[in-house]
Amino acid sequence: MLVDGTLYLEEHITDAKLAEKYLSSFMACWGGDVDTNVQWCSVIKTKLGDSRLVIGGEVDCVRERFDGKTDTFVELKTSMAIRGQEDEARFEKKLLKFYMQSFLLGVPEIIVGFRTPAGRITTTQSFKTIQIPRLVRGKPHAWDPQICLQWAQQFIGLLKNQLFEQPSPDDEHSDAYVPRVWRITFTPKDGIKMHALDDDGVKDVQGGEDRVGFLPSWYYKEIVDTPNRQTRPSPSESASSRSPKDGPGTTNVSQPATHHGWAL
Repeated sequence: MLVDGTLYLEEHITDAKLAEKYLSSFMACWGGDVDTNVQWCSVIKTKLGDSRLVIGGEVDCVRERFDGKTDTFVELKTSMAIRGQEDEARFEKKLLKFYMQSFLLGVPEIIVGFRTPAGRITTTQSFKTIQIPRLVRGKPHAWDPQICLQWAQQFIGLLKNQLFEQPSPDDEHSDAYVPRVWRITFTPKDGIKMHALDDDGVKDVQGGEDRVGFLPSWYYKEIVDTPNRQTRPSPSESASSRSPKDGPGTTNVSQPATHHGWAL
């Protein structure tokens, strides 16, 4: 969603992802009831290229007591126990996701529990987030965090450019106007596609909650009612890169083959 010059992104949880989370719940430790509706989130402000980002993400735990800084944050992960070179290569590829998630939120430590095929944790290992890229450097399956960040920078620029280029509706400044909601999908070796959701798709995103698009109604109202609202930037101000159009309402964005995907 593009609201007053700010681009809002929310992860879309597919049915397959929900089923995966449901199955993973069986690997939880048996004991007292756990309230899975409660999350402890960290909100940080950072910059990627010429884009200012505000990112919210769940933090699993902290060491000792939270002192208001990120240096006590700890991320918890599980992975299959390493039984050979193939398992090792698979784990080191998975480290890319571990690293990026924690790096962007400023989480300095990741504790990985290695499990058996039956789901039993047998060993644990602590990794310093900043040192993870060194573990794969020089290997055939190595990944480079700088390439990933460059890809993310270009990706955000393309999104901004595409949305800012959309023609402004006649009722944009009326009380009845609702910003369009877009769906972005990434398929390996195929690239990124985005399309505007229809009314049914927007209702599915809202999930029966009081929302405008996927933004809480109270938050959206606060934005549009605030004086000195941001002005809509021109395409040249929003991003320097361009991407081809692929039919009305749909955009297919191709990237160089050397760039890795960025899950949203």
